[in-house]
Amino acid sequence: MAATKSTMKMPELLVFAKMFVVGLVAAEVYRATYYLGTAFTPAIADLSLWTRVILVLIGLAVCVVYAVNRGAHISAVQVGRSLRLDLFIATCLGAWSNELAMPWLSEFHAALKASDPYWAPVALLLFCTVLLSPLVQRHWPRRQQTPSQLRFLSDEEIRCENDDLLSNETQAKSFAETVLASGAHSGLVFGVDGPWGVGKTSFINLAERYWERAADKVIVCRFEPLRYASEPDLSDRLIRDLSAAIQSKVFAPEFRPAASRYSRLIKGKADMSFLGFKLSLEPSQETVDELLDDIDEVLRRIGRRVIVVIDDLDRLDAKTVNNVLFATRRTFKLSQATYVLCYDTEVLAGGKEEGFRAREFLEKFVTVKLSLFVDSSRISNFLRRDWERAESQLGSVPSDTMVKLGAVLNELATILDGDSAAKYQPLVGDLRKVKRFINAILLMQIEKTNLGRTDFDKRDLINLMLLHLNYPGLFRRIYAEETEGRSGTFSINREYDDPEFKNAHGFAQVKEENQGAAKFLLEELFDVEVLELGDGRNVEESVLRSRACFNKGNTRNLESYLKLIVRFGTPEPQETFVLYQTAVDRVRKGQPIASVLTEADFLLERTENAHDQFWRVLVNQAYDFTGVTAEDAIETLVKFVPLYSSFDNDDRGLRPRSIYSLLRLLDRAGWGRTSGRRRTNTSENVKEVAWRIFGEKDFVGKGLLEQLASTDRGVLGWNDLMLFRLQCSADRGGQLYNLHTALIVDQDMSAPTSGLVRQLALLGMRKLSQRVFAHFKRGYIDAGRNFIAEAYDVPVDAFLGQAFAHLHEQASLDPSSENGDTTIARRVAAARSFAASFVIYQLSNALPPNGSGVGCGYYDESGAEDCGGISKLMNEYIFGFCFSPAVKGDNVLLFLDHCLAHLSSPFHTGRDEEGYVATKSGLPGGLNPKAMGNFWLHHRDHIRGLELQHNGRCVFMPGYTAFYRDDLDGVFAVLDELAEEVAPTMPAPEA
Repeated sequence: MAATKSTMKMPELLVFAKMFVVGLVAAEVYRATYYLGTAFTPAIADLSLWTRVILVLIGLAVCVVYAVNRGAHISAVQVGRSLRLDLFIATCLGAWSNELAMPWLSEFHAALKASDPYWAPVALLLFCTVLLSPLVQRHWPRRQQTPSQLRFLSDEEIRCENDDLLSNETQAKSFAETVLASGAHSGLVFGVDGPWGVGKTSFINLAERYWERAADKVIVCRFEPLRYASEPDLSDRLIRDLSAAIQSKVFAPEFRPAASRYSRLIKGKADMSFLGFKLSLEPSQETVDELLDDIDEVLRRIGRRVIVVIDDLDRLDAKTVNNVLFATRRTFKLSQATYVLCYDTEVLAGGKEEGFRAREFLEKFVTVKLSLFVDSSRISNFLRRDWERAESQLGSVPSDTMVKLGAVLNELATILDGDSAAKYQPLVGDLRKVKRFINAILLMQIEKTNLGRTDFDKRDLINLMLLHLNYPGLFRRIYAEETEGRSGTFSINREYDDPEFKNAHGFAQVKEENQGAAKFLLEELFDVEVLELGDGRNVEESVLRSRACFNKGNTRNLESYLKLIVRFGTPEPQETFVLYQTAVDRVRKGQPIASVLTEADFLLERTENAHDQFWRVLVNQAYDFTGVTAEDAIETLVKFVPLYSSFDNDDRGLRPRSIYSLLRLLDRAGWGRTSGRRRTNTSENVKEVAWRIFGEKDFVGKGLLEQLASTDRGVLGWNDLMLFRLQCSADRGGQLYNLHTALIVDQDMSAPTSGLVRQLALLGMRKLSQRVFAHFKRGYIDAGRNFIAEAYDVPVDAFLGQAFAHLHEQASLDPSSENGDTTIARRVAAARSFAASFVIYQLSNALPPNGSGVGCGYYDESGAEDCGGISKLMNEYIFGFCFSPAVKGDNVLLFLDHCLAHLSSPFHTGRDEEGYVATKSGLPGGLNPKAMGNFWLHHRDHIRGLELQHNGRCVFMPGYTAFYRDDLDGVFAVLDELAEEVAPTMPAPEA
């Protein structure tokens, strides 16, 4: 081997021959140009000297600009620095040989001299056109592209220190200095080990920035075998890339022939066919070592080290990896070369046989190994960093979008700072995965969604998106089972007799089928034990309306999450709990409720649901209201009651529901309030509730009884008041302890506030019932107004409210008409009948407390005897005035309408008849059956004589429709029975 090294190398004849030809051709081109220019000189003799100089300068400028754009000045510097005097001599000899070859070219030169002189400008213009064409194409202004409205983050490696968002610059600099200081040793290999996405390529880019500062000593060759994985000979490709890298930095013309010989030697024998004959070409007899010595000699002569970086080694299959390592090993003879391999050992060793061999290869090749890690703290710091500082990485994303992203990314940063950071590493443990996650959010068009105004829990949203990105099969199963109104394996549930939340039966099996990060995400999202929900009765509504594990009934949170991720759909603000929670928080801080309810999200013209949800949330959280806030809430609710509808499609309307909200508000916030905390619920403090109801003490002129049934609210106001009074009865179990106590102690401070519910209800409702009747007596009995007649004249808009005002025209149709859609009209007609019946029933019935509330008629007009005096007065008013044909002939119709409005269902009567029928127990409708029988005795003949059975009149009720022609005969029969029961005790009617 030593003798081989001492042997003088054979000169590179091809290199010298090439330079000789260059000199020869250059001299001939100069000579031909001189001949054409000399012939053209007389044609421009008339031009001034400056004109000719300008033309010459223009031509030179074109040549110089073209040469600079092609990098000719860099090549010239490289040639100069090479100090290759031997090649310069060969070029000069080539130019001299042109002079010696003139006799051979005499005819060609003579033709040039004798040619038309204008061939010179033609050749010059053609030459300038050829040079100017690429210059114009390169520098011509490009049409500006319309900026995309939806931009994503590309997974590009960083190129400079300004892009180093994970602070790898210091480590990269240390590594680069170590490689430089190590010197050139045969077979010295540095390994950069790290998982995919950790930033190995970016790390090498930063190191290369430091190597470039020593450009006079080092040449970096980046070899990416992944680009050539399909090629049969990676060794040849490695030599080609190495040759290109060296020649791009230095002038070494003899390097390419040496590299080409090595490439041919690696390839071995080549076969070719010609005219049916197959020929085999064998390479020269020189060995691989000799060729590598030639290449190494070139490297030593130019005085440069070569750092060969082989990236993405772990992205190849095991067999290709072995081929690459083998090709690299063949070049270890190059003493001027240092190798840097980038790979992930665990990926390379993933296979059983080939992977094991790859690991063995690495152990033999890699001399020094550096392992790269990304701390979760660096990722979290990046996520929390001001986006302007990350402009080089995220500059393609609009700033307003980044602001919207901030809420989710800050939550992700918090996760990576927590105890579960290690479990999230496989999912978002490097910048590549973080960019992928951000792109998924951008795809959801997050800038069009205000997550702060939705119920989405940010951590659940992150976990579901990570499932979607990393485990699409599992995510598709969740989507299939939990959308379209379905509740499957993943949503938790609670049995009626068990307050504890439980997972579905198949959830444990799903967890066993998915291990690792998938199982962790499932537990974080749906596992009851991990979520620690505990007793379902103590879970706050904000949790029920936000967590993804709930997907039953009205809380279909999981489906909303899935629709957001897959369909990019977000719920309307009115469908979110956070809208109402935010509104209540603003009210708690002092904003008037009326101003909140007039905002765009709460407009009654759109829907009542927003008001309904607002009052529900407000009442549930009214315990800590100050006196000012509580007063505002009570006054505003009373003010808005007439604006709400009396009926709804699926339930009672918001107007009657608001009455119960008012009661709960009084019970929770209507007493003991100061500017700060509420006083304790003593009997003395809760009396304030009664004062508010009756308009006493500090509430004179503002009593709720007068406000609810004020003159301008008419019959529906009385319907509200009677519903209010009914719900105040303790026997109804309304859980209004403070209100019940207030009604009792307002009458007698020494009265017990606990004990038998019946006794509590009787005492608590006495004053309230007497005040209500006194108010009714002043407004209707003493004033001579027919309440029932007015009930049938209540305007349509009063029932519809503002939200359903657009249905006014439909509600004004004749409800008995068979033409057109009269559904709303029928419901309005039924509501009129129901309002009249309900108010009269509550005022007149004398039933004691039995779970349905104490009747107002149970009490006397004053005093504590409770002999049913109010009931007697109401019956006299109803039968002696409202139904009396002596007062007004049409009152007979009101009487019959009342009877038809109180038909009984066969389910309750036990009869075999179909439909609703008249019964003695139901027909009075809270009125005294004897008073009704007496009324019928006096007016039976008159009413029967009207023959109203042929009248097309009908009565609409919520559960049925009664017709005069079909149901009056049954009503008359029952009235006859009632009349017979009172006939023996009553004087005979006058003729």
